[in-house]
Amino acid sequence: MEPLDKRLAERSKEELIALVKEMIAQQPELARLLDLPLRPGSSVPLDLDVVCKQVGYALAREDAEWAGRELRRLAEMADRYLEAGSPETAGALYHLILAETLSRFEDWWLDWDRGADIQRVLGDCAEGLEQCLEQVSDPAIRRPWLEALLEAKLEDTRLGGVDFAWPAGEVVLRQATDEEWGWIEARVQQEIQKARDWAHGVLVEFINTRLAESGREAEAEAFTLAQGTPSQQAFLLVRLDRVEEAVEIARQHFTKLPGLVIDFANALVEAGHGEVAAAYMVEQSRRERFAGSYLSWLARYFEEHGDRPAALDARRRQFEESPELETYRELRRLAGELGTWPSLRPALLNMLDPIRQARLLLDIALDEGDVAWGLEIASRRGVWLGREAYSRLAQAAEADHPRAALEIYRSLAEQTIAARDRGNYRAAAGHLLRVRELYRGLDEEAAWQTYIAGLREGNRRLRALREELDRVGL
Repeated sequence: MEPLDKRLAERSKEELIALVKEMIAQQPELARLLDLPLRPGSSVPLDLDVVCKQVGYALAREDAEWAGRELRRLAEMADRYLEAGSPETAGALYHLILAETLSRFEDWWLDWDRGADIQRVLGDCAEGLEQCLEQVSDPAIRRPWLEALLEAKLEDTRLGGVDFAWPAGEVVLRQATDEEWGWIEARVQQEIQKARDWAHGVLVEFINTRLAESGREAEAEAFTLAQGTPSQQAFLLVRLDRVEEAVEIARQHFTKLPGLVIDFANALVEAGHGEVAAAYMVEQSRRERFAGSYLSWLARYFEEHGDRPAALDARRRQFEESPELETYRELRRLAGELGTWPSLRPALLNMLDPIRQARLLLDIALDEGDVAWGLEIASRRGVWLGREAYSRLAQAAEADHPRAALEIYRSLAEQTIAARDRGNYRAAAGHLLRVRELYRGLDEEAAWQTYIAGLREGNRRLRALREELDRVGL
């Protein structure tokens, strides 16, 4: 089809009027567009009440994508006024879209507007308002714009930081004059008194950002110490070299937050207070719930600072708290360097329950290349290692213990077939390929033929299994 502009240009005024009437007859809702100016200088005057109704109309629909498209058209009308050199009119439109949408906002919108069709329009309105604020100096006009932007920032904070109407908050920080900042800060202070945890910290940081950008660092520090969250206060006190106060706050507030505990210890180290950090982490490691993470931190710290015996002790305690293969490897390396591994290894293995922790014992056996020990672990009554572990054991056993490997693969194949479905049949076929190779390596081709024939006969009703076996030549 030819471009729309070209086709419309070929029509007379009377034909265009008739065409519009026909469109409205087919879609009566289009009549509302007759009340909007199509562009600056239109014969239809701009009526903000009409635009407000259009926003309400858009948001009353159940389709968020459709609503976003309708709001986008209104925002584009504001764009045209801005391009035509009418920032006050453009700002009024951007503000109306943002403020009216905010007044109707409910939490369920986040799920409703999954494609962010509405949120993107609000973000564009925030950016448009920034351009208008740069060109308009009248405080009476600017204030409602800034208020809407600020409320969008506060709404985003209340929602947990979902970039609602982003970059509304940044626009406020960049565009508010010192005089305007007075009432903005007072409004944010009101919210700080009601906010908790993360939201509290975000709002404190919002004020601090403005103070710092204005060269008022001392005021920002005082404000943080007076109203900041415990973490904001503690980290600031570290930077101010008031370490004892910082540690006391950490003791009171960070105990149940292991990530914050570790971040705080790292901040102490970076500030040149490594010994204080180590003492703090030793204290925290006595709390059983998160001891493993703290002991790992201590081990790295002691090793980096040349105290290998202390690092070894921390790793040993970590293994006692939470036995894992990686910790065992670290202990083997450190004890090997200190010459104490022959005596430490038996003590570590004796800590492990031979049945309940058989999986870890198998991992250790395979890591040390002791396949015979791994087979002994797997043969214990009451031990179940899981298919992946048995498969690794079978692979490791193929070279020196082929018959044991063969039996493991057979067992895995039969268990996997019993689980049904084509994916399991395909996995079983892979195990059976290894069984065939091991039988052939043992020069027992006849035993293999007897086994595979019996397996096929016993599962002759499983068409998908037959197809998978045929596919790999079994």
